[in-house]
Amino acid sequence: MVVLCVAIALAACIFALVVPTLESVRGIYGPTVADAGRPILAVLAILAAFAATTALAAFAGRTLNAVVGLFVLGCGVGMLAMQGGAVRDLVFGESDLRLAALECALWAVLVAAGSHLIFKIAGRLPDVQETHEDDIDSPYGKSARLSWLAGIAGVAAAWLCAATLTKGQAVGAAVVGGFVSGALGRMLAPRTTPVYLAAAPMVAFAAVYAFLAFTVRGDLPAALVDGAFPRLLRIMPVDMAAGALAGTSLGFGFMRSFTEQKATE
Repeated sequence: MVVLCVAIALAACIFALVVPTLESVRGIYGPTVADAGRPILAVLAILAAFAATTALAAFAGRTLNAVVGLFVLGCGVGMLAMQGGAVRDLVFGESDLRLAALECALWAVLVAAGSHLIFKIAGRLPDVQETHEDDIDSPYGKSARLSWLAGIAGVAAAWLCAATLTKGQAVGAAVVGGFVSGALGRMLAPRTTPVYLAAAPMVAFAAVYAFLAFTVRGDLPAALVDGAFPRLLRIMPVDMAAGALAGTSLGFGFMRSFTEQKATE
């Protein structure tokens, strides 16, 4: 518990240092990196913070377990998400949705890379035993690929929960989406180490976000006021990244007792 609390606090502090780099020319923290006054500096700061927090999360994962490490990393990204702008800033600040879609794809890469490093350093989960079957043990095997489908359900859950325009609602919806992905992913592949499960909802979200970004037309501020703005776009890229990491780890851990009971039966 001490290791977990200290790791979360340090992760939040690391990403808190990044927040000022997101300040836009309007004097507020932008909802995306592209809205920052100095986007290159913001990208470099995020990459440095993500690398440092991943190392911290890997240490926590080695002390506890890799899923806890994912949660620590998600808490760090969550600090950045809560300080960033919301959908109102995206729309009324005339942000480019296509650049936001690109940012989603980049976050998906970071989530996958961070998950890979955490599991590589922390090792296998103590309650997921090796079966010596490639389809089950491999992080790319048939069982793992089946679990990735849970990311689609996670995005659907996030869409349902994004009911308001507030920042807290968006981050909460992303966490719920990650939770559903983690829980269903463990149900679909209970004997497979979830190396890339956290990336599944982020990849699915990036795909849907890109589709909407390139197809939505018209007066976006008016659509937001009238309620016609796509609900999923209320969640910012960094919101979903935080939810994918923290939520998936929570959902995967939550299903532990259920999968153990099923295996016993």
